[in-house]
Amino acid sequence: MSVAFTREEYRERTRRLRQRMAERGIDTLLVLNESNMNYLTGYEGYSDYVPQLALVCQDEEDPWLILREIDTFCATPTSYLPESRVLSYPEQYIGSSERTPWQPIADLIRKRSKSNRLGIEMGAKILGMKSYAALANNLDMSKAVDADGLVATLHRVKSPAELAYMEQAGKIADRALQAGRLEISVGARECDVAAAVQSALIKGTPEFPGGPCYGALTMPVGSPANAPHLKWSDATYKLGCQTNFEIGAFRHRYACALSRTIFLGEPSARAQHLHRAAQDGFLSEFDAIRPGVKCSDVSHAFKRAFEPYGVRKESRSGYSTGIDWGADLSFNPDDHTVIEANMTFHVLIGIWEKEDGYIFSETVRVTETGAKSLSNMSRELLVNY
Repeated sequence: MSVAFTREEYRERTRRLRQRMAERGIDTLLVLNESNMNYLTGYEGYSDYVPQLALVCQDEEDPWLILREIDTFCATPTSYLPESRVLSYPEQYIGSSERTPWQPIADLIRKRSKSNRLGIEMGAKILGMKSYAALANNLDMSKAVDADGLVATLHRVKSPAELAYMEQAGKIADRALQAGRLEISVGARECDVAAAVQSALIKGTPEFPGGPCYGALTMPVGSPANAPHLKWSDATYKLGCQTNFEIGAFRHRYACALSRTIFLGEPSARAQHLHRAAQDGFLSEFDAIRPGVKCSDVSHAFKRAFEPYGVRKESRSGYSTGIDWGADLSFNPDDHTVIEANMTFHVLIGIWEKEDGYIFSETVRVTETGAKSLSNMSRELLVNY
């Protein structure tokens, strides 16, 4: 394996983070979200089922990684950090009802920071109630603050290297969705369709392979297909059903999402109506995206085009994306964040209602003049006969 970015780019990210920490009065930051650990160090262990973190100290150029002992060997090939900045706690703390990894982690933190002006990513999935209590029992958290979102604000705007990975992922996503579509026929097993998509996501293109698929494939099948987050089932395809593909291709954890609905046989008049509503809403939203407008402005543009169709849709119509398909901005009426060039968004028109189901999405990059899609997939109604 190789490190995804240069040492200089990683250090610039940490430099900007330390500035944000200073603004918040934070001397030491505990980065618990593995996507953010990856952003700052390159670490790709996929090991966030156990306690781990990146430690950022205000007066140091590089972070520290604190990992389970065996996971230090995941840091060596993926992180830019030297071995001296990759710390570990012993394996005896894993799977024990009597010992907690948060105790040696707290010891390692205290040795590197004398300040109790801590910032902690409180929303990280590894920091449940018991974990928080264990950390608090072993570390002075009297002045700790919730630092959720602090790192995420840094990777809203993508560098040229990040954008290059997302553009590569876009090419993989197109190939994967087309591979799945070609497998859909009467009598085909849903699992075989899913396998074709997953295989294409991993194979990538002749120029670059696909990365690990982090929650990469959703494909409810039905008539209508109105469940947003179901996977494939044991069933076989029948004439008249639809498949709502929502897939994500990855390059060094940078995601490009893509969604389309595929009909097996002639779609109903209602399904065709949903397609027109989704397509017009998408195009209006796409045209509204440019530097200087607010996320709420984009949401309003979507609603102006979509609502005349009389189709119920309560969910948001898109969100920011990048590492691990994460999001911190939304195309909602109450998100007034100003859009900047080189942000990336998953423009998602998903209709999940009792009688209706349809999905249409693309990942877009914000250029100086507007939105640029990272997909070349057809935007027409997609039907297999």
